[in-house]
Amino acid sequence: PGGRLWKQYLTDVKSSLSETNMQRSIQSIFTEDYVAMLPALLRQHIINGGYMGKPFMDNMLIYFHNTKFRMSAGKKPIKIKFMQINFVSRPDRHAFLTGRIAGIPLQAKDSVLDGFGSMTGVLAKQFQLFCSTGVEMDQGQLITALADAVYMPSLFLQEYVSWTAVDDCTVEGEISFKGVTAKGIFIFDNNGNIIRFDTNDRYMDENGKGSSLVPWYVTYSDYKEQNGYFQPGSVSVNWKLSGGDDKYFVSDHIEVQYSINEAIL
Repeated sequence: PGGRLWKQYLTDVKSSLSETNMQRSIQSIFTEDYVAMLPALLRQHIINGGYMGKPFMDNMLIYFHNTKFRMSAGKKPIKIKFMQINFVSRPDRHAFLTGRIAGIPLQAKDSVLDGFGSMTGVLAKQFQLFCSTGVEMDQGQLITALADAVYMPSLFLQEYVSWTAVDDCTVEGEISFKGVTAKGIFIFDNNGNIIRFDTNDRYMDENGKGSSLVPWYVTYSDYKEQNGYFQPGSVSVNWKLSGGDDKYFVSDHIEVQYSINEAIL
């Protein structure tokens, strides 16, 4: 895409790659012994996804195609291009979107780097539209990384994540990193596939008037096979607002690629 925000995005991704590569050990694979500590529902999601017997992924690149995005409640959705890279050994996450508002190019970077979250938007590649940082962003980005683990289940087994089985279709996850903790619940269908993630630990920006905790959820649907894995083909991301739910991000064509250490145990 070009522009200074894109350059900063690449710099952040390279930093995560460098740091996480240094933390690599001999690669593990998904086996019954490795996943035995997880709640039964998470184990079933891993089995259903075709991950058993395959190496843990170190990171993933996701392209969200055919995507519509709403800047805020009441705004008309715009078409965007959206990609993100997630990491495992530490929960770094770097997302980048491009689109147009009234014909003017829009770029936004949504990241958590070593525990520090940020969200920045620019118009015409140079005029800053918003820039959000602080503990609220740290927490929001961290819980989003947990939600993304639907596509990267090696994160389920990291020391900074813990799990509690709630009932026959629900598991609660807690993610803690750099002094920040957030919780969310995964909901499963009768086949053991994750269909929804809910949290009360994500902050919503109130048009420059601060931020507040607002219930937030993601739905996963249209499971299909790609590259040997069985994964959701569609997602929607939503805020629960007093006037009704705001579905602000929708994509129905999702492409996932993994980076895997070749040194396999």
